[in-house]
Amino acid sequence: MERQVLENDPQELERFKERIDLVEYALRQGYQIKAQGKRDDWQHLENGGEHIIVSRKDDKQVYFNPGDDRDKGTIIDFVKTRQHKNLGEVRQHLREYLNEYPEPQKAYATALVPARLEGKPKEQGETATEAEIEEEKRTRLISEVLGVKRELTDRTYLYSRSLTDETLDSPAFQGRVFTTEKNEHGFRNTAFPLYNEHGLASVEQKNTGYKNLLELPKDGIWVSHPTQGKGTPIERLVLNESAIDSMSYHQLKNDGKNTMYIATAGTVTERQTALIQRVIDKQNPQEVILADDRDVGGRRFNINYLNDLQPARPFKELANQEAYREASRPVQWHATAGRYHANLRVEYHHENSQEGAERVNYLTRQVDRINSVQEEPSIEMKVQRSTEKDTVIKLSVAKADTAQLEVISQELYRQREQLRPEQERHPVNFIRVEYPIAKDYNRDLELATQGLTTSEIQAQAAQDEREREAQRLQKEQLRAESQRLEQAQHLLQVQQPNDTLERRQQPKEGQKGKTTLETSSVVPAKTDAGQLLPAKEQLAGPGSEKELIIKVEEKDKGTGVKGQAEAVKDTVERSGAKVGDIQSTSTNGLRHSEMKVAYRTDDPEIGRISKTLDAIGNQKGNDVVEHHSDRAERREIAGKVENHRLSQQEITR
Repeated sequence: MERQVLENDPQELERFKERIDLVEYALRQGYQIKAQGKRDDWQHLENGGEHIIVSRKDDKQVYFNPGDDRDKGTIIDFVKTRQHKNLGEVRQHLREYLNEYPEPQKAYATALVPARLEGKPKEQGETATEAEIEEEKRTRLISEVLGVKRELTDRTYLYSRSLTDETLDSPAFQGRVFTTEKNEHGFRNTAFPLYNEHGLASVEQKNTGYKNLLELPKDGIWVSHPTQGKGTPIERLVLNESAIDSMSYHQLKNDGKNTMYIATAGTVTERQTALIQRVIDKQNPQEVILADDRDVGGRRFNINYLNDLQPARPFKELANQEAYREASRPVQWHATAGRYHANLRVEYHHENSQEGAERVNYLTRQVDRINSVQEEPSIEMKVQRSTEKDTVIKLSVAKADTAQLEVISQELYRQREQLRPEQERHPVNFIRVEYPIAKDYNRDLELATQGLTTSEIQAQAAQDEREREAQRLQKEQLRAESQRLEQAQHLLQVQQPNDTLERRQQPKEGQKGKTTLETSSVVPAKTDAGQLLPAKEQLAGPGSEKELIIKVEEKDKGTGVKGQAEAVKDTVERSGAKVGDIQSTSTNGLRHSEMKVAYRTDDPEIGRISKTLDAIGNQKGNDVVEHHSDRAERREIAGKVENHRLSQQEITR
């Protein structure tokens, strides 16, 4: 007897999920398999530029769309979204589908995608294109890192960067920061997805002492939602170098304006700039704030943003393609940076040579004005090309003086607005630069969280800058010393070719007739007195064991529930230190935990251990109880280890 189907039978939906093969259904709707896991545990499908990833969860197939974080779920959600049906219509549609295709076929199980990943033929006489191989590689790498269940399940690293739950729970950052799958070492990192107009393009991963961007073209940007929620019209767009800085900026400066954040994961590419402009075109913000780092790189990015970005461009039809009306550019510029100098290339477009001369005179006056207040002229200006219609000028400064090129770029920005037709001019203050007090906004947040005032943050920022400069000079000295050592090594090779660097046989004392092989393969380091020391004695001498206590205060989540204390223990253990059992007590809804930590100062991982302990100590709710002399000693030894590592790297180069 045929079973009667009830219109609202909840079990029917479960049967659809169990019986219908989502991949097979999608293939019948025109999708094609682009890639799949080696064990068929996931499939990447594409149809008309739309990409989906299908995998299994609780013995049922689920999917997600990398380009739309709302488009995900089971076969029910897949049909509702694509067939534009209500639940009743979905039921009827899937009943008919099951009658037509009662036995789902596993056609995808024999797909040739793994072979195509290695560049092998996908069909006889047809080879995978470079773009297809790159797309399959991208999908595979992202799927391996993020998995299917994309959630922020571990906030330990974000807490260590002084970010609060209130910030992380903001509508702006929902679905824009995740916890990764465990890697080969069993670690989970914090992941920031980068998007382009086609969807998910790459993933940046971060953790204490760790940063990684997938080995893919830098073809995307990290984009938040509006602070007032998805789909709301934004007033302001803020550009940062990292997503951490974006969230730090929000925590420090959120003033209620509906704001969207964009981060580039470091160095800005031309493709990323184009994507940022597309966001401006779509969102039409009233202002754009350049909130990059206060250093040479950040200033260079801002100089180029001033040239490249403009208010939302009007859309126009052009041969069935997307196109925008561009404002005229009577002057444009681009900044680059080398090892010691920063350069600004300025290009004027004019009607005749007289106009060109006027443009050059204007820029010359700006350069002379800046040079006149310096003890020595710092900006070097040279006309590289001058024709009836174009003039190209190159400006150069020492990298430390890049801020002066930024002043010039702001003058050029004002000049360009004056030279443009009035209807093409940017609104006043459409783009403005807003630097942090310290190097970046996360450092500002860290210092503010410690209770420092603005003037104290400025003082600490100046101290940070002096320390960075000292480290830079030390690195230069190490590089120079390495070069001298290489020269000395070469001289020894010339003078004693068979004595210092070649293997030789020598009888050991007390062992006549026996020989041993001796080599001199490590270049020794010099003491302050100029004497040579063996490589093993370059650091701090014999090590000793140190102990400390880490205290953690957090909300009590109940017996047996892991919290911040367990995360701290896991992080410290992974650094290489030994950690004892967690001892906890609960009072007034708070859990107070302690754990003993031990390490040796001659541990090869002392640098990592030291960085981890400092990061843990800076995290809200944590306290590293350590004798001040032990803390100073481990930091000093860790610094020597790092300098030694850099020195060896320079030698090998």
